[in-house]
Amino acid sequence: MRHDNHINTLVLQEFRLHAADSAGEAARIVAAFSDGIEPAVPLLTSIEDDRDVAIVRGLHAGEQREGDPRQRAALDPLVASWQPVKQYGPRITERSESPPTYYRLAVTESGIRNQPEPPPRSPQAADGKASERVGLLWIGLPVGTYAGLLTLLGTDDGAARRAAPRERLPLSRSLGVRIYESQQ
Repeated sequence: MRHDNHINTLVLQEFRLHAADSAGEAARIVAAFSDGIEPAVPLLTSIEDDRDVAIVRGLHAGEQREGDPRQRAALDPLVASWQPVKQYGPRITERSESPPTYYRLAVTESGIRNQPEPPPRSPQAADGKASERVGLLWIGLPVGTYAGLLTLLGTDDGAARRAAPRERLPLSRSLGVRIYESQQ
Protein backbone atom coordinates (compact mmCIF):
# COMPACT_ATOMS: atom_id res chain seq x y z
CA MET A 1 0.00 0.00 0.00
CA ARG A 2 1.36 3.42 -0.90
CA HIS A 3 1.44 6.23 1.61
CA ASP A 4 1.39 9.96 1.05
CA ASN A 5 4.38 10.46 3.30
CA HIS A 6 7.55 8.84 2.03
CA ILE A 7 10.22 6.80 3.78
CA ASN A 8 12.79 9.26 5.08
CA THR A 9 15.26 6.83 6.70
CA LEU A 10 16.33 3.23 6.22
CA VAL A 11 17.72 1.62 9.37
CA LEU A 12 19.95 -1.48 9.42
CA GLN A 13 20.70 -3.53 12.55
CA GLU A 14 23.17 -6.38 12.03
CA PHE A 15 23.99 -8.88 14.77
CA ARG A 16 25.53 -12.31 15.31
CA LEU A 17 23.66 -15.11 17.03
CA HIS A 18 25.29 -17.53 19.48
CA ALA A 19 23.95 -20.45 17.41
CA ALA A 20 22.52 -20.72 13.90
CA ASP A 21 19.64 -22.89 15.13
CA SER A 22 18.29 -19.92 17.12
CA ALA A 23 17.55 -17.94 13.91
CA GLY A 24 13.95 -19.20 13.87
CA GLU A 25 13.35 -17.97 17.41
CA ALA A 26 15.03 -14.64 16.58
CA ALA A 27 12.80 -14.30 13.49
CA ARG A 28 9.67 -14.84 15.63
CA ILE A 29 10.82 -12.15 18.07
CA VAL A 30 11.50 -9.70 15.23
CA ALA A 31 8.07 -10.41 13.72
CA ALA A 32 6.34 -9.94 17.08
CA PHE A 33 7.80 -6.45 17.50
CA SER A 34 7.35 -5.33 13.90
CA ASP A 35 5.12 -2.31 13.77
CA GLY A 36 5.12 0.98 11.98
CA ILE A 37 3.76 2.44 8.79
CA GLU A 38 5.80 0.21 6.48
CA PRO A 39 5.04 -3.52 6.44
CA ALA A 40 7.76 -5.43 8.24
CA VAL A 41 10.72 -7.03 6.50
CA PRO A 42 11.44 -10.43 8.06
CA LEU A 43 14.73 -11.25 9.78
CA LEU A 44 17.38 -11.70 7.09
CA THR A 45 20.15 -14.33 7.32
CA SER A 46 23.63 -14.10 5.82
CA ILE A 47 24.22 -16.38 2.83
CA GLU A 48 27.70 -17.07 4.22
CA ASP A 49 26.98 -17.77 7.89
CA ASP A 50 23.55 -18.49 9.40
CA ARG A 51 24.62 -16.87 12.67
CA ASP A 52 24.91 -13.44 11.01
CA VAL A 53 21.48 -11.79 10.70
CA ALA A 54 20.02 -8.38 9.93
CA ILE A 55 16.89 -6.32 10.48
CA VAL A 56 15.95 -3.57 8.00
CA ARG A 57 13.25 -0.98 8.67
CA GLY A 58 11.87 1.83 6.54
CA LEU A 59 10.86 4.81 8.67
CA HIS A 60 8.52 7.69 7.95
CA ALA A 61 8.56 11.12 9.59
CA GLY A 62 7.76 10.83 13.29
CA GLU A 63 8.79 7.17 13.67
CA GLN A 64 11.63 6.49 16.11
CA ARG A 65 14.95 5.39 14.66
CA GLU A 66 15.86 3.31 17.69
CA GLY A 67 14.25 -0.10 17.70
CA ASP A 68 11.89 -1.17 20.45
CA PRO A 69 14.02 -1.77 23.59
CA ARG A 70 11.76 -4.72 24.48
CA GLN A 71 12.75 -6.37 21.17
CA ARG A 72 16.43 -5.96 21.97
CA ALA A 73 15.88 -7.35 25.48
CA ALA A 74 14.07 -10.38 24.04
CA LEU A 75 16.85 -10.95 21.49
CA ASP A 76 19.77 -10.40 23.90
CA PRO A 77 19.95 -14.02 25.18
CA LEU A 78 20.31 -15.21 21.55
CA VAL A 79 22.84 -12.57 20.44
CA ALA A 80 26.61 -12.99 20.66
CA SER A 81 27.38 -9.48 19.36
CA TRP A 82 25.57 -6.40 18.09
CA GLN A 83 26.91 -4.15 15.33
CA PRO A 84 26.22 -0.42 15.54
CA VAL A 85 22.87 0.61 14.03
CA LYS A 86 23.37 2.20 10.61
CA GLN A 87 21.14 4.80 8.99
CA TYR A 88 20.70 5.30 5.26
CA GLY A 89 19.14 8.12 3.34
CA PRO A 90 16.66 6.68 0.86
CA ARG A 91 17.51 6.90 -2.83
CA ILE A 92 14.71 4.62 -4.05
CA THR A 93 11.84 3.30 -1.90
CA GLU A 94 9.23 1.56 -4.02
CA ARG A 95 6.73 -1.08 -2.94
CA SER A 96 3.96 -2.83 -4.83
CA GLU A 97 0.45 -3.29 -3.45
CA SER A 98 1.03 -6.96 -2.56
CA PRO A 99 3.89 -7.86 -0.22
CA PRO A 100 6.87 -9.89 -1.49
CA THR A 101 7.50 -13.40 -0.23
CA TYR A 102 11.30 -13.38 -0.57
CA TYR A 103 13.85 -10.69 0.33
CA ARG A 104 17.52 -10.25 -0.49
CA LEU A 105 19.72 -7.54 1.07
CA ALA A 106 23.18 -6.41 -0.05
CA VAL A 107 25.20 -4.01 2.10
CA THR A 108 28.60 -2.48 1.43
CA GLU A 109 30.73 0.27 2.90
CA SER A 110 32.96 0.47 -0.16
CA GLY A 111 32.68 2.52 -3.32
CA ILE A 112 32.71 6.27 -3.63
CA ARG A 113 29.64 8.06 -4.97
CA ASN A 114 30.86 11.47 -6.02
CA GLN A 115 29.11 11.80 -9.38
CA PRO A 116 25.43 11.99 -10.25
CA GLU A 117 23.77 8.64 -10.73
CA PRO A 118 21.61 7.93 -13.79
CA PRO A 119 17.88 7.55 -13.11
CA PRO A 120 16.94 3.98 -12.13
CA ARG A 121 15.51 1.69 -14.79
CA SER A 122 13.31 -1.29 -14.08
CA PRO A 123 14.86 -4.68 -14.89
CA GLN A 124 13.57 -6.15 -18.15
CA ALA A 125 14.06 -9.53 -19.77
CA ALA A 126 15.27 -9.72 -23.37
CA ASP A 127 11.70 -10.09 -24.67
CA GLY A 128 10.59 -6.88 -22.92
CA LYS A 129 8.70 -8.66 -20.09
CA ALA A 130 9.73 -8.15 -16.50
CA SER A 131 12.06 -10.97 -15.44
CA GLU A 132 10.27 -11.42 -12.09
CA ARG A 133 7.69 -9.52 -10.09
CA VAL A 134 9.50 -7.01 -7.89
CA GLY A 135 7.41 -6.24 -4.85
CA LEU A 136 9.87 -3.99 -3.04
CA LEU A 137 13.02 -2.04 -3.88
CA TRP A 138 14.84 0.03 -1.29
CA ILE A 139 18.20 1.60 -2.07
CA GLY A 140 19.86 3.73 0.57
CA LEU A 141 23.02 5.78 0.91
CA PRO A 142 24.73 5.74 4.31
CA VAL A 143 24.32 8.88 6.37
CA GLY A 144 27.57 10.68 7.12
CA THR A 145 29.85 9.08 4.50
CA TYR A 146 30.35 9.05 0.75
CA ALA A 147 31.02 5.31 0.60
CA GLY A 148 28.56 2.47 0.73
CA LEU A 149 25.14 1.32 -0.33
CA LEU A 150 22.20 -0.68 1.01
CA THR A 151 19.98 -2.50 -1.50
CA LEU A 152 16.91 -4.49 -0.44
CA LEU A 153 14.93 -6.36 -3.08
CA GLY A 154 11.65 -8.15 -2.38
CA THR A 155 10.23 -10.55 -4.96
CA ASP A 156 7.83 -13.44 -5.32
CA ASP A 157 10.54 -15.62 -6.85
CA GLY A 158 10.57 -18.51 -4.39
CA ALA A 159 12.77 -20.52 -6.75
CA ALA A 160 15.60 -18.07 -6.09
CA ARG A 161 15.83 -19.12 -2.45
CA ARG A 162 19.20 -20.71 -2.12
CA ALA A 163 18.57 -22.62 -5.34
CA ALA A 164 22.26 -22.37 -6.08
CA PRO A 165 24.85 -23.27 -3.46
CA ARG A 166 26.07 -20.53 -1.16
CA GLU A 167 29.46 -20.78 -2.82
CA ARG A 168 28.06 -18.88 -5.80
CA LEU A 169 29.35 -15.68 -4.19
CA PRO A 170 32.47 -16.85 -2.35
CA LEU A 171 34.17 -13.47 -2.60
CA SER A 172 31.34 -11.31 -1.30
CA ARG A 173 32.95 -10.71 2.13
CA SER A 174 36.41 -10.13 0.67
CA LEU A 175 34.88 -7.54 -1.67
CA GLY A 176 33.21 -5.83 1.27
CA VAL A 177 29.65 -6.93 0.44
CA ARG A 178 27.39 -8.64 2.97
CA ILE A 179 24.42 -10.47 1.46
CA TYR A 180 21.39 -11.58 3.46
CA GLU A 181 18.16 -13.31 2.47
CA SER A 182 14.84 -14.18 4.07
CA GLN A 183 14.19 -17.71 5.24
CA GLN A 184 10.37 -17.86 4.86
